[in-house]
Amino acid sequence: MTAAFEPDANGVARSAAPGSRARTLSAAATPAAGHMPTESMADDAAPATRRVPDAPFKAPNYTAIFVAELIEIARDDRRVVGITAGMPTGTGLNKLQAEFPDRFFDVGIAEQHAMTMATGLAMGGERPVVALYSTFLQRAFDQVVHDVCQNDQPVVIAVDRAGLVGEDGTSHQGMFTLPAQRQVPNLVIASPKDEQELRALLRTAFSQDHPFALHYPRDPGFNLPTVEPKVIPIGQAELLQEGSEILLVGFGPIVDRARQAAVRLAADGWSVGLINARWAKPLDRQLILEQARGKRLVVTLEESVATGGFGSGVLELLEEARAVDPAFREVVLKIIGIPADHFVEHGSVADLRRLIRIDAAGIEAQVREVLATIHAVPGASEARPV
Repeated sequence: MTAAFEPDANGVARSAAPGSRARTLSAAATPAAGHMPTESMADDAAPATRRVPDAPFKAPNYTAIFVAELIEIARDDRRVVGITAGMPTGTGLNKLQAEFPDRFFDVGIAEQHAMTMATGLAMGGERPVVALYSTFLQRAFDQVVHDVCQNDQPVVIAVDRAGLVGEDGTSHQGMFTLPAQRQVPNLVIASPKDEQELRALLRTAFSQDHPFALHYPRDPGFNLPTVEPKVIPIGQAELLQEGSEILLVGFGPIVDRARQAAVRLAADGWSVGLINARWAKPLDRQLILEQARGKRLVVTLEESVATGGFGSGVLELLEEARAVDPAFREVVLKIIGIPADHFVEHGSVADLRRLIRIDAAGIEAQVREVLATIHAVPGASEARPV
């Protein structure tokens, strides 16, 4: 079922479908009057429809790129089926529905059912894609574990709005899914550094036969030239630049902010390496350890809660290496992500990233603070034995 919207007397769009995720309150509704704050969940998969005439160009967002690629895959593979839970427009699957109406299912606000249904379809030979917002996927954790992953079925879990989402409010920040998923056997977890890599990773998801979680943000892409998407070997990270003193390892589009921070650090004489991890599970153990060996500082970056997620996986890897190789015993690790122990408040994504210091300037500042704490100076690492 597809959500329908009707304007009220004040011109505010309200959902006319009980299964719709969209909820918008009038300006007169306030917490004092017993109402919840506004949670706007408009169609982010088609931003051009809301562009004002003089607005600057905005690159298509990750959702739009994901859905366009999914439709191309579905044209070639009749087994591809799309499923969502009351969010067909926000996830972009309404576009899949328009082209393949018999291969799309909206189960309403029932994420648990979406995952179990996908498992059954996969067992029957279909290739289901379940597209959910990261924050709502939390509701189906049990079904991801006991249905999808325990049966090791090739369900593609499209984790939309992974990371900060801004104006949709505190409840919509996609910050807890990654640490939860890291614990689950058989589940492959990936996130792209840009929109073209998103296309490649989606192709990769359909090239293999295990549960596959693909995390991507609400953000616009980088407006990169279109390239032919190629399957990426599972667990193969990408070395973007080598360095002898500091190693930055990013998971997801935060890699670009890490790159900007690396440029600023290099201007002060630091030799900085940069890895696009691509995979939180499995990690590229060989590349990460090769590049971390003998470094003064290793920094992991993710737009997810900093406990138990991607950075924790790298920490576990380094701790294993320290026990057997002296070259790792003086390597300091800093995990940069969304701070744990409190929720992220309402605000624009840019403001929130600045406030919790996961924008480029905040990343640079956090790296410099650690370097100062350990009394590291540029060039000193060249004399350290590796």
